[in-house]
Amino acid sequence: MLKLKEGNKKFREESFNRELAEYLADNGQFPKTLFITCSDSRVVPNALTGSKKGELFIERNVGNFIAPYTPEAKDYRTTSAVIEYAVEILGVNKIIVCGHTECGSISKLFADVQPTETNRDLIKWLELGRPAKEKVVKLYPEAKLKELKRLTEKESVRLQMANLKTYPQVQKSIENGSLKVYGWLYDLRTGEVEYLDSKDGEFKPLDEYEG
Repeated sequence: MLKLKEGNKKFREESFNRELAEYLADNGQFPKTLFITCSDSRVVPNALTGSKKGELFIERNVGNFIAPYTPEAKDYRTTSAVIEYAVEILGVNKIIVCGHTECGSISKLFADVQPTETNRDLIKWLELGRPAKEKVVKLYPEAKLKELKRLTEKESVRLQMANLKTYPQVQKSIENGSLKVYGWLYDLRTGEVEYLDSKDGEFKPLDEYEG
């Protein structure tokens, strides 16, 4: 706690933009991007995108997973609420689903962790990534574990994007041209990002993206 206390003091003294903070406090937020990523402490959305305060609306959860839309909405309400708020209230024009390398959630899928009294919610949540793992294992039966994990990290981004597009407001906004959805994979070791090319479904260096 003392370290966090000193960190807050340093933040206020060295990098806090009071003018921008007061403007946003008085006028509200107007982000144009919903950034859905993992809760992993090594992933820092504003830093890796060079974004300023107020530019990203961020949803973070274990594995950057997105449950398919269900009218009953009995489960996974937090992520659903974020999507609805971002699209319907804030009117974002971009949604980025950002996975990352060395993802603990993907590793857990390969570890086949069994449910207990204290991890039931986690195990249920991880099921949202299992179809990606199963697809990769089926397609690449001879691949080594490390390669399987990396392929699954990418396949999971594709899967979560597909789940995202089951939401009525997302579908409608895509169809009328007011919203675009992108898939990213952030490399923890290099800081580089690969984006999912919608033309051929392959991941390519973000530096090569031309719009």
